[in-house]
Amino acid sequence: MHRQQPSIISSPALILEGLRLLWHRDIRWLVIIPLLINIVLFASATGFAAQWLGGWLDSVINLAPDWLHWLVWIIWGLFAALALVIYAFTFTLIANLIGSPFYGLIAEKIILMMGDNQTYQEPRPMLEIAWGSFVRQLQLMGYLIPRAIAVGLLCLAISFIPLANLLVPIVAGSWAAWSLALQYLDYGADIDQVGFRDLRQRAAAQRWQSMGFGFSALAASAIPILNLLLLPATVIGGTLLWIRSNRLQALD
Repeated sequence: MHRQQPSIISSPALILEGLRLLWHRDIRWLVIIPLLINIVLFASATGFAAQWLGGWLDSVINLAPDWLHWLVWIIWGLFAALALVIYAFTFTLIANLIGSPFYGLIAEKIILMMGDNQTYQEPRPMLEIAWGSFVRQLQLMGYLIPRAIAVGLLCLAISFIPLANLLVPIVAGSWAAWSLALQYLDYGADIDQVGFRDLRQRAAAQRWQSMGFGFSALAASAIPILNLLLLPATVIGGTLLWIRSNRLQALD
């Protein structure tokens, strides 16, 4: 029987469902260790970003004449939106790389808990899953980082073009959403031993669903403090999406 696929609107609900599952007895111990590591990372990244952004704004205001201060605040708003996207994307990329050995194990637990084992392979040792998830994250970064640099250069170029520069946060946000969708779907795909190229094809075949989840993940990662819990919750949400949507393509 063909199952109904979740709509784009369900993407935040998947993350909230993941948040509720965080403290399940089979999962919570896998959440605590990367959570402690991410607290240190979050404090360092947020402090640096706030200091740099504040210093940049002060320097721009000091250089601009008084009659152009209104324009400075408009530019600052656009730049702050772009900076928030970059912060959320970078923080998530690094935090997921650090937490990937634990997140891969979480994905396996979720797949087993959901009891949807039609395509599930024989269980692998924990260390093998943890190491495999870390290696997959390195491969994912090898795919994402060069393209992120290209998107960044494109955004930098169009930021000097009046009116077109209004598109900069949209372009950057769309790329970040697509990247995060791949990142969070990859944990479930790795457990099912689906290659990264195949994962990209499946995600592209359901691009609106993937992008909807990616934007939800981006929003979750941009919420200070709460994002520390939302990161592993989004891992669970991405695994649930893999089970209920992308994974079913192998069964149709």
